[in-house]
Amino acid sequence: MRSTLTSAELARRLEPIWQRYFANETMALHPAASLFAENYERDRGKAQMLGLASLIAIALAACGIYVLAAYSVQRNQRQIVLRKLHGASNGAIVRLLGREYTLLLVLGALCGLPLAALAIERYLAEYAERAPMGYWPLLAALLLAMLIALLATGRHMLAGLRLPPVLALRLQDA
Repeated sequence: MRSTLTSAELARRLEPIWQRYFANETMALHPAASLFAENYERDRGKAQMLGLASLIAIALAACGIYVLAAYSVQRNQRQIVLRKLHGASNGAIVRLLGREYTLLLVLGALCGLPLAALAIERYLAEYAERAPMGYWPLLAALLLAMLIALLATGRHMLAGLRLPPVLALRLQDA
């Protein structure tokens, strides 16, 4: 219930009651809005910190998978060329190269998503009401990881597919 009293009038009326029960304590009145604002500000700080940490982790993962893709294509050049010479389609070669990234992505998802779900549940446990989001944010994170992996490896896969067989065999012999 809201009161039409000013803060000073409310403090003047509560002072005798406060002194009777809490004689050794100082009374400090704060509007409920200020308490909510403090909580929201604290949550905003946590969200910004987690967002920044997530962006850094995504950037590091993208750099790592980019380097891994370059190394994988370079390491498998001879195998790619031999498969092309024996009539393998580009799709078969992409599946060959993509197999190791798919395995890494699946292992990462199996390790990380349950931990993320647990962390989300522990964080939200202190709230009485929640938005009915379910596990869509985790699915979105997995799709984002898949997109980053595809973009990071796509360039190197295309380079491996375009590699002329003669050049690849010469590079391997050198």
